[in-house]
Amino acid sequence: MSTHPLLSCNLKNGLTLLGWDQSKKTTADRWTVCVMVEMTIPVEIKWFANNPVDDEKFRRIRSELGESVVFQQKRERQFIRADQKDHLVKEMSDSVVETGLKYLGHDDFAAKYILKVFADQQRRRQG
Repeated sequence: MSTHPLLSCNLKNGLTLLGWDQSKKTTADRWTVCVMVEMTIPVEIKWFANNPVDDEKFRRIRSELGESVVFQQKRERQFIRADQKDHLVKEMSDSVVETGLKYLGHDDFAAKYILKVFADQQRRRQG
């Protein structure tokens, strides 16, 4: 992953969405175009204002997940002509920002994602 983000978007819930161009040349004139985004979400009680959890459950969540969880999403398109690559990277980045502003920036997103990661870890432990 490149050290310099392709995009950085401060969301209304206080989180920051970062994105990188991870495109790779596959043949002489074709690319796999890939935009990877991630957002670090601190595991903090403040996220649960609209989705309350009791103190004991929050302690279990924090103990299991640590100080933060990372949301990642990859958008990828295959076999893209070289002359279309940059335009497609910009289009995909713009789409990610639009989604970020609406969905990832929602006040409830952090709590719901933390609970999802916690539930997934619980299932893996049982399975």
